[in-house]
Amino acid sequence: MSIRSIREVVEHVHVRGTSVSTSMVAPSQFHVAVVERFGLPNRHGIISCDGYQLYMRFDNTNDNLVHVWAQKNEDREDGWYSMCNVS
Repeated sequence: MSIRSIREVVEHVHVRGTSVSTSMVAPSQFHVAVVERFGLPNRHGIISCDGYQLYMRFDNTNDNLVHVWAQKNEDREDGWYSMCNVS
């Protein structure tokens, strides 16, 4: 019997060529340079990018790391589609 960590079990989605976790419990860890790819988050740490809401928080102990998880946007009736927005 093998034991797997929660990071190995969570689902991932591809946003701008980067694999991002869909779990708030086990977010993906990236270097802060990923902000250039996704855009700056708003004051709540949310980025709307390629049909996903990306939730970003900065690491408390290492200034070079950010934690990111994704959630798919709801389909809208008017066909509105969101690209990366900087807010």
